Formats: sequence, structure tokens, C-alpha cells
Amino acid sequence: MKFGPGAMVAAAFIGPGTVVTAITAGAEMGAALLWAVAFSVVATVVLQELALRTALAADADLAQLIHRLGTGTPAGWLLIALIVMAIGVGNSAYQSGNLTGAGLGLRAAFGWPIDWVIGFATTVGAGLIIADRYILIERVLSALVMVMAVVFVGLAIILLPDFLEQPADRLIPVFTTQSTGLVLALIGTTVVPYNLFLHASAVRRRWQGVALDQALYEARWDSFVAIMVGGVITLAIIVVASVLVADVSRASAFEQLVQTVSLRFGVAGKWLVGGGLFAAGLTSAIAAPIAAGWAVAGALGWPTNAGSRGAKLIALTVLAVGAVFALSATRPIGLILSAQITNALVLPAVSAVLLLIANRAYVPAAYRNTALANVIGCGVLLLVSVLAISKLWSLLS
Repeated sequence: MKFGPGAMVAAAFIGPGTVVTAITAGAEMGAALLWAVAFSVVATVVLQELALRTALAADADLAQLIHRLGTGTPAGWLLIALIVMAIGVGNSAYQSGNLTGAGLGLRAAFGWPIDWVIGFATTVGAGLIIADRYILIERVLSALVMVMAVVFVGLAIILLPDFLEQPADRLIPVFTTQSTGLVLALIGTTVVPYNLFLHASAVRRRWQGVALDQALYEARWDSFVAIMVGGVITLAIIVVASVLVADVSRASAFEQLVQTVSLRFGVAGKWLVGGGLFAAGLTSAIAAPIAAGWAVAGALGWPTNAGSRGAKLIALTVLAVGAVFALSATRPIGLILSAQITNALVLPAVSAVLLLIANRAYVPAAYRNTALANVIGCGVLLLVSVLAISKLWSLLS
């Protein structure tokens, strides 16, 4: 299977946070919350299509369009500030988790020191950022996504008979007040704000010089297939965890999954799952800084084309800050809290702006939103707004 820029989206949202959340959902609820993953995948497909279509049709990155739309207005400057905070500072804070997740995967599989793996992952990320070869980045992330798919989907298929023998209450879709937190977490780890900026910039680089209709056709299919693959990986992790993991705590989710797989399938299973967890951490550790570089540079009105020093500097800074926090084994609590708050604000704000741009003269008339697209987009906007309100309530209450 050949992926394009869509692989960057799948690689970005299948990170340590998604893996831990999926393991927890499977261990606690079985298959009861698979519907939440399916729902969030649909929302992701809708938003990413909006992002790629406006970027290709307007021939501008999403961040550049927001800068153009918002410059000179208080609301516009506020949105630009939120983007810088949520995508730039936020990704710096979360990057420590991506790198640590990669380290935990190989430590669990082979006993390698976490610091060595963090150093390796940081070096790989820095090399890709400095080289700024888009096709190379795309291929690396595509390969890592396929590693995760083979590992987790393969395990899910093997465990399917055990999965189907679970009690009925773990197989029937439910939504209860007790499951609200997990539902929101599953949606929140799939519908990721920085992916909108990452995807919009990536499709412009990938289909530069290609006729617009052909570029849109290929980009839409690439996005749809890659996001579906990412969703299937998340579903597979839930299935595996529902069979093998019990009474999981978020802090030990990685270790518990590796231990139970090792008991069931021996050392080979431990190596495979550890490698899959490493791939999940490494994909996000590469994608997050690159997304931050493109998004923040564009929001500030800086160039985002290949070779842009500003975008590279931002990306390398995000990578370095994350590595420092990961190697020092400290969690930047203040930064993470600020990032969570601004992330909760920026997703509905950017989604609303995307809808606005898709109906404005920035986009040629033939490629603007139809009435049906606006209805669907408004439905997704309502979803992410509810998600944002719930997230803010949990953080501030």
C-alpha cells in the first residue's frame, strides 16, 4: 500500500496518547466504545478534507490563510496567538511524551535504556527536519504506520475468537456517564488541531505543479485511506487490550500490554508490540515538530516553503525542548496545562475559520463548500465545540 501526505496525519494521531487511551478503553469497556473511534474518524475525514481542499484550491497553507484572514482584526490576532501557543508551545510540551513513549516501547521489548532511544529518536527527527526532504519524511512516516498496522491489526485478528467470547456487556456499544471521559479522550486523541496545518502544508508540497482537479482527487483518496488505516489501528489496540489487559492504569498501560502479550505469545510477541509502541512514539515525535514549524511560521506570516529557515528553527526548537524534558524525566506541568487549554480553544476556532474560508473568495467558486458540505461541517464544528467545553470544564473545575 502506498501512502502520501495522509500518512502524516495517521502517524501524528497514532501516538503514545492514543495508544494509552485505546488500551485503557479496551481494558475497562471492551468493545463498548468502538463507536467513539468510528465517530471521531468520520469527523477527522471531514475536517482534513476541508483543510486539504482549501489549501490546494487557494494555493496557500492553512496558517497562511488564517494570517491573511485575521491580520488587522482583534479576533484574528487572538486566533494567531492561540495557534502559536497551542501548536508551538503545546507541541513542545507534548513532545516529551512522544519521545518517552518511543523509549518505553524499546525498553519493554529489548531492555534498552530509555535515554538511548530518546537520543536516537531526537537525532532522526532533527535529521529529517534539517534535510527538509518532504518525500523522505513521507516515506519514513508511511513505513512506521505500516509497522503499527501489521503489529496491532495482526494481533487483533489472532485474538478475534477470544474477543468474541467476552460477556455481552463488553461487546454492545454504550454511552454512560462513567464512560464520558474515555469517549472524549478517544475523540480528542484522533481529532488533532495540528494535523489540519500539517496536512494542508503537506498536500501543497506533494502535489505542487499538478492540475488542481487531479490533485484534489488523489489527495482526498490518500487522506481517506490513511485516516481509515489510523482508525483501524486504534480499533485493533482496543480489541487486543480488551482480551489481554485488565485493571489497567494509564501510567502502566504500555508495560501491562507488553507483559500480557509476552505471556501469551512469548518473546517474539514482546518484540513486536514493543516495536509497535516505539513506532507510535517515533511517528508523533517526527510529525509534531514539523507541524509546529509549518503552522507557527505560517501564522506569523513567515515563509513555509521548502528551505524556510523560520519553519525549521521552530521545528528544531520544539524537538529540542521535548528532548530536554524527556531526558530530565520531568513533566512540564504548567506548559501541558496551558497547552491543553489552548488546544481546547484552538480546535473549534480553527474549524470555524476553515468553514469560513471554504465559503470565501479565497477559494475559487467551483471548490467552495456546497450546502451539504456546510451542514456536515457545522455538525463537526458542534462536536469539537462540545469536546472543547468538556475539556475546559475538566481542566478548570
